[in-house]
Amino acid sequence: MTGVMRTPINQHQAFIEPLVAWLRPRGVNLLTSAFVRDIGLAPSPGRMTVDRLDYERGGGATSVAVAPEDLVLVTTGSQAADLSAGSMTEAPRPRPSGRSWALWARLAEGRTEFGKPDAFFGEARAPLSRWVTFTVTDTGTEFIDQISALTGSKSGRGGLVTLKDSGWVLSLSIFHQPEIIGQPPGTSVWWGYGLYPERNGDFVRKRMDQCTGAEILEETLRHLRLDRQLDAIMASSICVPCNMPYVNNIWLPRSRGDKPPAVPEGATNLGLIGQYVEVPREIAFTIEYSTRTAWEAIHVLLKRGPAPPPVYQGQYDPKALFNALKVFVGQ
Repeated sequence: MTGVMRTPINQHQAFIEPLVAWLRPRGVNLLTSAFVRDIGLAPSPGRMTVDRLDYERGGGATSVAVAPEDLVLVTTGSQAADLSAGSMTEAPRPRPSGRSWALWARLAEGRTEFGKPDAFFGEARAPLSRWVTFTVTDTGTEFIDQISALTGSKSGRGGLVTLKDSGWVLSLSIFHQPEIIGQPPGTSVWWGYGLYPERNGDFVRKRMDQCTGAEILEETLRHLRLDRQLDAIMASSICVPCNMPYVNNIWLPRSRGDKPPAVPEGATNLGLIGQYVEVPREIAFTIEYSTRTAWEAIHVLLKRGPAPPPVYQGQYDPKALFNALKVFVGQ
């Protein structure tokens, strides 16, 4: 993972909690558990100015006025939309709601400048974009010792381990330990996912999205040929499966214009941020992508500060090309 910067602990505790702790003393009011239903736009030819937010919180509906000099930043959808978790003894139960992209869908009604959320979300997309992920908490050392010996990498130093011959096409990520602040000594946390959860497993003859955590863990361990260690690892582990119907949608075929720009044409105080905003030549599924959309929106709307730097193009980097050539020649 020498070319990838990773946090030494999970990203929520590495980024979100420190950011919140920095913002609160500076007078930032963080209103959580609020669902924004609609954004009001003042009627003006050729201009788009937000003047109202309608939201629900605690069972009640509220509207708040937005002044022309206020700034509104909207995340258009989430890869984690409609996720549902299972347990060692239960498979995840799908919970379709559509709430995470409902606001984007409302904004895009009759407005091409807001893109096309249907290209990413909805019942027709879920079969193409679904992953089943799983997180394993292990109080033993058998699995970590065995996977380190198999890969030749210590925890957190290797890339994804893909079991290419598995029907589900399983991939595993062994985190640097501890992954969580306060993680008990001797406990390890690792993660994995399946690209084809609609297929049957090779050892557990069921669809992955219909499997319990215990069944997914057993399938993984048998692919790794850890049959002798199977009982010990199963006894010391808790595997939580998670059904994620839209996590893969950013890589599905799409057309130009399906993602809106960071600042829609004519917008005076509205910016769009996140993975479903168009960033030419950038690589999705990264923190850099989301950060760049926010940087671009702020730069355009406030007209101050430097513009985001050019996106690094590794396919033209002589050093990267040379290293890639060495890999292919070595194989």
